[in-house]
Amino acid sequence: MATTTTIPSPSLDVEDVISLTQTLIQIDSSGPESGGPGETSIAQYITKWLQHRDIETHWIEDTPNRPSVIGIVRGSGGGKSLMFNGHIDTVTLQGYDGDPLSGTISNGNIYGRGSADMKSGLAAEMLALARAKTLNLRGDVILAAVADEEADSIGTEQVLQAGWRADAAIVAEPTEMAIIHTHKGYALFEVDIYGVACHGSRPDLGVDAICKAGYFLVELDRLGQELQTRYVPRANEPDTGAPNIHAGVIRGGEEINSYPARCTVSIERRTIAGETADSVRMELLAILEKLEATVAGFKFALRTTAHRSPYLIARDHAFVGLVVEHATKFMGTAPDIRGETYWTDMALLAEAGIPGVIWGPKGYGLHSQTEWVEIESVRSLAASFVAIAADFCK
Repeated sequence: MATTTTIPSPSLDVEDVISLTQTLIQIDSSGPESGGPGETSIAQYITKWLQHRDIETHWIEDTPNRPSVIGIVRGSGGGKSLMFNGHIDTVTLQGYDGDPLSGTISNGNIYGRGSADMKSGLAAEMLALARAKTLNLRGDVILAAVADEEADSIGTEQVLQAGWRADAAIVAEPTEMAIIHTHKGYALFEVDIYGVACHGSRPDLGVDAICKAGYFLVELDRLGQELQTRYVPRANEPDTGAPNIHAGVIRGGEEINSYPARCTVSIERRTIAGETADSVRMELLAILEKLEATVAGFKFALRTTAHRSPYLIARDHAFVGLVVEHATKFMGTAPDIRGETYWTDMALLAEAGIPGVIWGPKGYGLHSQTEWVEIESVRSLAASFVAIAADFCK
């Protein structure tokens, strides 16, 4: 275990989900990619909180200062296992309006960075795990408190690489208490458009890579519009909306008085169920090869830089039904079941053979100047998690 950061001072005796949410908010766990300290302090607190309750813990830190924590209440045997997955990192504290680590309660809400995304859901998961010790279950209940979800999701990847598995999972991202059964994936690409460098006064010797890239950008915009129009949602199909594509970053040129030898376009393509990184790469490749054949001097290189799969579990899956049943009981009304446009760690769990849903509290202001979560939804979520564990792992 890392020893460079001391255990935070908050009490280990916190038992109420709202107080625990406040405690977690008050620990800065913003990611180092945004200048934050990383997850060591909050991981140490979670570990001590679990150990204080005699819960078995495991520390996973394949990447320095990016630890994840596993807590497990083992069943007596023969039952199904359930994993609660929650990320312990947050986005930057910079630009937050007021004290981002306050955990202030006002008008039925808890405020602070990570209040919604997703320390309230994590607190509900921690308390559900603790309650599992009293339920005499046959199956295991597992908490995966993971690092780095806001960047590259190495936390959940490393938990899976360490061999942790379950028969089903819940990722407690803030969903406004809707049950998310499908979401988009993404694929990232870079396209180098090549020119020929020369002095700005010698067009006879040079090829302007930035101008050549303009041909590609026009076709990329046309593809983006086509994706929106050719997508027709149908009954009983994923409801994540149309796939989409855009150019996120363009880099080219050295100085104004030279013809640029290269222009690089970074592209994000959001995918839906049935699409793969390879299929969308071929879509881009077809555009680029057509330009190479029709535009004088057009040369390119295409590479995939990252990709994550979309996620889908059938609406009539037994686990979805079980979650709906208990959600309805504690919410007083049946939750919405829908798709989302964003990506979550649930897709990684599914690739490892773990089905599940994304379900979390009513939270707002994610990644913005003010972030908050509705207290009543957090209490309903915590009670539901206990009931789901009791039913699924019995």
